[in-house]
Amino acid sequence: MSNSILMLVLVVSMIIAGCSSTEKNEDTVTERVIASDFVLEVTTPTVLDTGEAMKVKGTLKYTGSKSVEVFHGKPIIRFSFSGSDEERNYADVGYVTEFKSGQVVEVEDEFMVTKKGKQNLFVDMTADVSITMNPIGILVK
Repeated sequence: MSNSILMLVLVVSMIIAGCSSTEKNEDTVTERVIASDFVLEVTTPTVLDTGEAMKVKGTLKYTGSKSVEVFHGKPIIRFSFSGSDEERNYADVGYVTEFKSGQVVEVEDEFMVTKKGKQNLFVDMTADVSITMNPIGILVK
């Protein structure tokens, strides 16, 4: 009986020690929207400190079975962050991409975080395919 208790205490101690970490735990979230034959996913940190660089990633996947041409601006996925004073100059029209089944387009962007409090990441897709994503809440300390 005492060996069982000792073993249980040892196992619980190891689990607790294994769960604690000295690394910064960056909270991230991946949001997904499906429209027509497209899936838009955005991955972003949700808790940041002022002065940090916020890196965001958008992935657009075509799930249709037949090839389709999409007219769009560049980049096809655009980000805007209320917690930064940075502005982007995007090309609004003039690009055509032929999407084949399973094709994936990735867009990454980075913002310098300058404003504290609750902020929002906005995601826009400039194409003749309409995908709307709700703003993603970001907490800036």
